[in-house]
Amino acid sequence: MTNTTMSATLARLQYLDFPECSQEALIFLVKHFSSEARHGVPGRTSPGEKLAIDVAQEFIVELYKRKYHRKMKLNAVHELQLLEMVCRTLQECPEQACYKAFTAIFGGHIEAAKITLMTKLVSMAISVSCGPVLRCVALWMQEQGSQSQCVCDVAQQVVEDYGQLYPGLGPAFRALPSVSSLFTCNFVTAITTIYTYTDVSKTPPKELLECIVDWISSDPCLCSDSVRLVRIQANFTCPLGGLIRWCILGPIVTSMAGESNSSVQGGTSAAKDLKQTNTQDSKLMSLFSKLHLGVLLCLQAYQSMELNEQLFSYGDIFIVSKTLSSYYRGGQCREELIDAINTAVDRLAQIIQMALATKSLSDKFDFLQVREGLPPNRLLDMMLSMKYATQRTEAMDLS
Repeated sequence: MTNTTMSATLARLQYLDFPECSQEALIFLVKHFSSEARHGVPGRTSPGEKLAIDVAQEFIVELYKRKYHRKMKLNAVHELQLLEMVCRTLQECPEQACYKAFTAIFGGHIEAAKITLMTKLVSMAISVSCGPVLRCVALWMQEQGSQSQCVCDVAQQVVEDYGQLYPGLGPAFRALPSVSSLFTCNFVTAITTIYTYTDVSKTPPKELLECIVDWISSDPCLCSDSVRLVRIQANFTCPLGGLIRWCILGPIVTSMAGESNSSVQGGTSAAKDLKQTNTQDSKLMSLFSKLHLGVLLCLQAYQSMELNEQLFSYGDIFIVSKTLSSYYRGGQCREELIDAINTAVDRLAQIIQMALATKSLSDKFDFLQVREGLPPNRLLDMMLSMKYATQRTEAMDLS
């Protein structure tokens, strides 16, 4: 494509009013990347690719930013039109060209306007069950890292959008894994990064917790979806590290929140509220138990996939054990927390045992550091004894 042709293309689009200019820009993107997929040389940037990116930026992103085109001020209705055009174009785009068209719009330097536009596109894609858009966003999440700030910003805003608009998040949101399991996997990773469950201020909305627990329980392979792409995309993050924090630390944080509520309430007028709080806490405890089982089933299911990747790290385990240790305080914690802490340590031990058995966690970590500061636990002590007995045997063989 010559410079003259490129200039003519831009000039023609500039002459069109909205929404025609954006619609024609999207048609140009699909034609270009579809042709490139059939006739282009893999790994080589074609002369038209820069033009495609310029067109996407000028007539979609920049137009959205300035809210103005050819003496026409764009309002909320025009913004919705733009989103619908992008969503429909990506939905109808050939698979081999879809992600390239998406990255022409949202790739490159991270900007607040791009993130805002993408977030609105995600919310629309969820509401209309548009799998191609959600898959493109999922791949972008993996490229950026699902624990990065920009990805967490998208996930947080989507939760706020659906939390405000729909009671219980709505059926479209709850059906997310059936539309795009890859997006759901990366989305859950971002959510567990935002809501760490390390203290009362970092807990997710109950409806969101319930929804994620249902997703994990219904499909043990969901947490491994990002890992399946490791052969074609090196970057991946898995939600299991965060979910382990939730099911282990969640009961303790919930118990502490319940005690705080009961201490500030007084008189008979507060009895009804206190009873309701206790009922809600009981439901949360059931969710954490269900999530714990779901995590164990995820680890078991991963064994059959033969992907040879670690799903979480020693750092994830260390954070949980040190948080537990800080709550336990060498046995000096409040008596009401003892049962919750013992249950948490049981769950930690079971998860470590299953992870080591399925090779989803490397066995090259300091077990003594994990064990330090925690209450007595038979399973942890047994694993510790076996680990160091094995190390002594290996040392004797070497000598």
